[in-house]
Amino acid sequence: MNYRHIYHAGNFADVHKHLILMMTLDYLQQKEKGLFVLDAFAGIGLYDLNLPEPQKTGEYLDGIAKIMAHPAIHQDLQTFQKTIALFWGGKQYPGSPLLAANALRAQDRLVANELHPEDIDTLRHHLRGFKNVYTTHEDAYQSIRAHIPPVERRGIVLIDPPFEKPDEFKSLIKQMHEWKKRWATGCFMIWYPIKAGQHIAEFHRAAEDLGINRTWVSEILLHNRDNVGGLNGAGIVMLNTPFGLPERVDALADELCSKLGQGRIENRFLVNHS
Repeated sequence: MNYRHIYHAGNFADVHKHLILMMTLDYLQQKEKGLFVLDAFAGIGLYDLNLPEPQKTGEYLDGIAKIMAHPAIHQDLQTFQKTIALFWGGKQYPGSPLLAANALRAQDRLVANELHPEDIDTLRHHLRGFKNVYTTHEDAYQSIRAHIPPVERRGIVLIDPPFEKPDEFKSLIKQMHEWKKRWATGCFMIWYPIKAGQHIAEFHRAAEDLGINRTWVSEILLHNRDNVGGLNGAGIVMLNTPFGLPERVDALADELCSKLGQGRIENRFLVNHS
C-alpha cells in the first residue's frame, strides 16, 4: 500500500481511462433503468495538482493540461473537457469515483472502495454531499465479491490496481473467472500499465479464454512497449463492452493523441460474437 496516485494524477493514462469510463457510463445511462457503479481502487477522488507530488513528476503537464489547453472538436472530448472544467479552475483533477458520482442519476448507485487507511477519509470527504454514493474500506477484490451481482443487475465495475505486486496479472486472471461465475453479464473495466517485461499477452489470452462476448482492449502507447525503465503506455480490458463504445473511442483517437502531442491508440476485440 505504498502507491500514491497523487504523483501520477492527470497523466496520459488517467486521461485515456477516464474518457472511456465516462463514455461507458453515458452509454449505459441511455436506458432508464438504474445503474450500479463499483470503483474498487477508488483513491482519494480529487487531486490537487498544485501540491509538491504532482509538481515533482510533472506528469499531468503531458496529460490533462494539454487536453484542457484548447477546445476539443469531437463531442466526447468536449464533454470530458466540460466535466474536468468543473474542478480545473483551481488545478484540481477529479479521479474516477468523483467523475462517476458527478454522472449519477437519481436511480443510479455508486460504491467507492479504498483500502488505504489515510486515503479512505479523504475519499469520504470528497464524495460528501452526493446522493446514492457509498464508501467502503476493504480489500478491492473482497469489495467486488461483496457487491456483485448488484440488485440493479446492470452496471460497471472499474478495477485499476496500483500494480505494486509482481503477480498482479495472475491475481486478475484468477479474479476474472470468479467474476464470470458471479455476474457473467456485468461490464468490467480492467486497467493495466504497459511496461517492459510484463505478462500482458498472457493476460489478454486469459481474458479471451473466458469467452465473454464483446471482450475488448484499448491501449494508449507513448513509446515502444518493450522500452525499459518507465511507463510506455496503459491499457484497458473490458468485458461485456457496450455496443458502440469501441467505435466512439476509434473516432476520437486521432484528436486525443494530437492534443497530447504524442502516442497512438490501438483498439481490438479479443472476443466478438456479434
